[in-house]
Amino acid sequence: MPVKLRYFVICALALAAVTLSGCAPKQTEVIVNPMTEYAPKDEVALIEKLRKDKDPSKELQEVYRDLTVIDIHNHDAPNPVAIENWGKAGIDRLVLFGSISEPSAKYTDQLAWEEYQKAPGNVYPSFAGFPIYEEEGLEIVRNNLEKGYLNIGEVAAASMYSEVVSRLPWKAEHPNDGNLPEIYELAAQYQVPILLHIDPPNGEPIAKLEEALEAHPDATIIFGHANAYNSPENIEPLLSKHPNLYIDFFAGFTAYNPGSTNKLEDYVPLMEKYPDKFMLSTDAGFDLSRDQAAKAIYEMIDLLSPETALKVAYQNYEGLIERQPPTETQIETIKKLSAEAGKFKTYELNKRMANELIFELEGKKEE
Repeated sequence: MPVKLRYFVICALALAAVTLSGCAPKQTEVIVNPMTEYAPKDEVALIEKLRKDKDPSKELQEVYRDLTVIDIHNHDAPNPVAIENWGKAGIDRLVLFGSISEPSAKYTDQLAWEEYQKAPGNVYPSFAGFPIYEEEGLEIVRNNLEKGYLNIGEVAAASMYSEVVSRLPWKAEHPNDGNLPEIYELAAQYQVPILLHIDPPNGEPIAKLEEALEAHPDATIIFGHANAYNSPENIEPLLSKHPNLYIDFFAGFTAYNPGSTNKLEDYVPLMEKYPDKFMLSTDAGFDLSRDQAAKAIYEMIDLLSPETALKVAYQNYEGLIERQPPTETQIETIKKLSAEAGKFKTYELNKRMANELIFELEGKKEE
C-alpha cells in the first residue's frame, strides 16, 4: 500500500474510533461567553397562596417568608452582622455600601466587597467612594466596575436640606455636575445601575436629573428614596418621560416618618401603572428602627397585585444584576485561574456569576 494512502487510511480509522467511542478532542483553552439574559420566575401562584393562607396573627414578614426581598439601598457595610440582622427582619439580599461621597467611603466600599466575598448569595456590592470633580474619581469608578462591583452609589448628586449629605466634601451641586456625565457613560458601558441622592426632589435638581436622563439614555439611573418628602404626583411625570429612570421606594419613610404627608396606599396606583420601575429599600433604617424599615417593605408588598409585588420585591432589581456582562478583567482572571486549576472548559457567565466563580477558584488555589 502506498505510503500516502496508508496515512489516509490510518487517519480515517482513528477518526472513526473517536466517533464510535464517543470521545471528543480535549479542550485546551478556557473560554468565557457572556450570558446576559434574565427570565424571572413565575411566582404569582406563590403570592396568591401566601395570601390565601395568611394568618392575621403573624407578622407580614412571616406571611411572606418564602418570597425573595431585595433591599436596594443599605448603608450597613461597616456592620459585621448586617446580613444576619437584616435577614432576621425578613430581608434576603442587600445592595450594600457604607459612607457616601466622602473619603471614608473608600474604606466602607472595601468592607462591602469583603461581605460580598463571604456571602455572595446575600449581597450585591456597591461603591460610593470617589470624588466627582477629579480625574481620580473616574479611575476609581472604572476600576471598581472592572473588578466586579454590581452597583454605583449612593452618590450625593444634590443636597440642600439633608443635615448629613449637604455637608459631604464630594457632593455634587446637581445630577449633571462635574464628572457625573462621564460616570453615567461608564454605568451604561458596564450596564450597572447608579443610585442617586437628590434633594430637594423638585426645582433645579430635578431639571438637571432630566437633562442627564435624556443625554444618557443607556444609563440606568435610580432616584434614591424618591418618595421622601415627595408625592406620587411629582414622580409620575418623570416616569412617563424617562424609560431609563427607576425609583427607589423607601417604604419606611412613608409609613413611619412623621415628616411624611403620604401613606403607602397613595403610591399603589403609580406602582401598578409602572410596575417595572419601582424597587424597595430600607436606607438602613435611616431615622427609623431596623424593624420599622423592614416591616414597611412588607406592608407595601401586601398592598400590591401579585404580579407587581413580585417585580417590586426583587425581580426589577435582580434583572438589572443578571443582565450585566462579565468584564474584561473578570474574563482574564477566570482564564488564568481556571487554567492553573487544570479546568479547560467553556463558561457561560454574567458579571455576578463571574465574581462567584473567581471567589471559588481563588479559594481552591489557597487550599
